[in-house]
Amino acid sequence: MAVSQSLRNKAIVIEKAVSLAATSGTTVGVAVPAGTLILAAGFEPSVAVPDVTTYTMDLTDGTTVFANDLNFDNTAAGTIKVGTTAGVITAADTVDVVTTISGSPGVITGRVFVVAVDVNESVRAAAEVDRDVLA
Repeated sequence: MAVSQSLRNKAIVIEKAVSLAATSGTTVGVAVPAGTLILAAGFEPSVAVPDVTTYTMDLTDGTTVFANDLNFDNTAAGTIKVGTTAGVITAADTVDVVTTISGSPGVITGRVFVVAVDVNESVRAAAEVDRDVLA
């Protein structure tokens, strides 16, 4: 069966601007609907992250860690770091930023994002139709 390009599942970027606290913790990230395959997750600081003892982050829905131990210690603004552990979100959830910080970096603002594909049954191809019917 031929599938129209418009009916194929396509990867999209879902993003959210966040402010990360100056201490270790969890910041709510992007909302992701049920039936979404996460292909990659990442973070881009909009300000420089200073040189402190430790500044790492995980991007997770609480079940799958899509990006593990991304090291942002002493990182320039605009530097994008990505993890590529794939996983399916089975119930609507958020992909959150979990930081581990030693030192005093201050509040770090930036963009958390995921590369996602809707794999729900509702996006499967429509039944094939004879060209004569369409004409």
